[in-house]
Amino acid sequence: MLKYLLILCSVLLVGCGAETASVPEATSPGTIMAVFAHPDDETTVAPILSKYAAEGVTVHLVIATDGRYGVTDHAGIPAGDSLVEVRNGELDCSCRALGIEPPIHLSRRDMLGMEQGMDAFFGQLIGMEDALEAVIDSLRPEVIITFGPDGDSGHPDHRLTADVTTELFFSGKLKYRPELYYFSYTPTQATKYGDWNLNYADEQFLNTRISFSETDAERYYDAIRCHQSQFTPQAMEDWIAAERADEDKRIFFRKVVVAEKEQVGF
Repeated sequence: MLKYLLILCSVLLVGCGAETASVPEATSPGTIMAVFAHPDDETTVAPILSKYAAEGVTVHLVIATDGRYGVTDHAGIPAGDSLVEVRNGELDCSCRALGIEPPIHLSRRDMLGMEQGMDAFFGQLIGMEDALEAVIDSLRPEVIITFGPDGDSGHPDHRLTADVTTELFFSGKLKYRPELYYFSYTPTQATKYGDWNLNYADEQFLNTRISFSETDAERYYDAIRCHQSQFTPQAMEDWIAAERADEDKRIFFRKVVVAEKEQVGF
């Protein structure tokens, strides 16, 4: 399993203490699944996806929504099916750059149809959960990665995708128990992207820290460049320059830890 633990925790559900211990020898899982909301969200953990794929791990990427409302001025593509097609192609490009499996689309609408009313929203939400459950049970990843409650930028689709993934983890619906990890930026990492106004988690709660190489980073940069409908060439190069300047080549996660023993009271 994924054991790059630099802070070892003893908690009821999720969280960490302040003490550190020696790091156990890392072993790689056989299959990793990253579950995110939109095409381009995979860039948040792209170096790690690339790292494990290069080590022979099967890496799947599940994208919950189709990105149809990700309209940008520079691309000039209207919202709807035409933008979905473009963004699907960009996501294919990103997966190839990272050396991971082709993306799995749950094909929910951005905002889960909320603009059409609550009935449409709940229909999309239930369909999303059922589809994700089927994919997880079919592929049986040992490790699942998704957003933490901070949701990266705080986008409601990010938070909801993480929430549904977490719900499945705790519901008992899955036919087995994978390990679940929340991705989060540290406060320092969140500031290096300028005015993106990203959310973050305090490092004391990020109990899994995984290093990546310059080779992994280069594949990550190639993946960024695939998303031309979302970022201008200058924005992409500024993003890549910020990453190159950061000497701390690590991605931070929080492992969801479930107590093995029942406890009475808090």
